[in-house]
Amino acid sequence: MMGAETNIQTIQKAYAAFSRGDLPAVLEAFADDIQWITPGNSELAGERNGKEEVKGFFGTLAEQWEFLAFEPGEYIPGGDRVVVLGRYEVRSRQTGRVAASHWAMVWTFRDGKAIHFQEYIDTSSLEAAQAA
Repeated sequence: MMGAETNIQTIQKAYAAFSRGDLPAVLEAFADDIQWITPGNSELAGERNGKEEVKGFFGTLAEQWEFLAFEPGEYIPGGDRVVVLGRYEVRSRQTGRVAASHWAMVWTFRDGKAIHFQEYIDTSSLEAAQAA
């Protein structure tokens, strides 16, 4: 069983890879059977199962949003879970409008890989930025 510190380091590396646009390194942190849950009413919202579906999520994310800031802050360990609190600021590639949200991301691990992800964000801010 991997320790909480190892799980935190795994997520920190994945966030750093995301910030530099290295999707293969991001995906390396995930188990093949990862379950991914994103809130909201957009194309990005919903449940995805497996690395291929999650890879598709990141493709859609990149098509729709330009990240102006992605700032993980506090990492809270708890057994096989890590909760990360942070914020981001994005610009809609469709409308040019900016949205910002504080977020909580809950990661669950098995054998050093993320097997479950659930995000909690201000979906209304993102939806307003995408509205035509």
